[in-house]
Amino acid sequence: MSASATDYIGMWYRARARLGIDDRIEFIFINPGSGKRHTVALRHRDHDGVGGIAESLKRMGVRQPPMPLSRQTRAPSFWRRWQARPEQRQPQSPPWRIFTTTVDEQADEPLVQWLTPLQTRALRQRAKAQQVSLNSLLLKALHLAVADTLMTHASPISWCFPVNMRGVVPMGRPDMNLSSAFYMTVDSDDSLTHLDHTIRSYLKANIHWRYWHLARIGRLVGQRGVDWLCGRLLNGAQHGGSFSNLGEWQIDFVSGGLAPDTVFACCGPGSPTHPVANGMMIVNGSLSLALKLHPSLGASEAVVQECLQRWVDELGVTA
Repeated sequence: MSASATDYIGMWYRARARLGIDDRIEFIFINPGSGKRHTVALRHRDHDGVGGIAESLKRMGVRQPPMPLSRQTRAPSFWRRWQARPEQRQPQSPPWRIFTTTVDEQADEPLVQWLTPLQTRALRQRAKAQQVSLNSLLLKALHLAVADTLMTHASPISWCFPVNMRGVVPMGRPDMNLSSAFYMTVDSDDSLTHLDHTIRSYLKANIHWRYWHLARIGRLVGQRGVDWLCGRLLNGAQHGGSFSNLGEWQIDFVSGGLAPDTVFACCGPGSPTHPVANGMMIVNGSLSLALKLHPSLGASEAVVQECLQRWVDELGVTA
């Protein structure tokens, strides 16, 4: 397969930016001893989360770890990319609370919390004991936190679930946008077993391959066509946000002059249709959680902090 240097996924973020929607991804380095925080802000039109990790580490002078690849070893046959959606339940538009805050009261950067390596191991053990993936625990906890702090009542809503495509699609640059996604419905009373089964069913049905092809429509319609489509989609379905788990990394922070136990976190910008921006990753055994709410929700920094703390609490990990 031939690689194209054109970032067709990035076209969508360029289109959003032209409509006034921020496309920054923020990569945050925190010294846990001093609390000192340094942020590398990149444009989503240039990188996805995984690619942005590589670029931000490069800018900080940190030795580059290997990039994670897709769990699929080869692309499925074309007809397997167009299978039926594995769940019939339809999401509802999120019943967001009405917040009345001033711009000064809103958080202008993501808030971050993290678990110690010991707590992270305990979370893994909990997932293993319940025979579910860590993603299932993280998504269920995030949804409950959002429902309790940002919504007027519990409701089945749609979450975007990104999927890393590196290694099975053409790569003009390894740090470009090489992620696809699928949308799944989550409700507060869903069991972890149900969520785990749903995630696996979507991956098995290759729904993310369908979105990969559709998202690269810029090959046919160009940037002007993507601009027009993006404007229409922003008036369409409402979702919770993108559930952005960037995987597990071993990073030599000392190689860049940083503390060996540096906390590393990432968070995208969100949008009016995907207002709950979040990011999670395990770095050197420690899980970080980042959260930012799009200004369209009007929530204060205190509300963001409450939602983030609830997310941590719902994971059920004690000190």
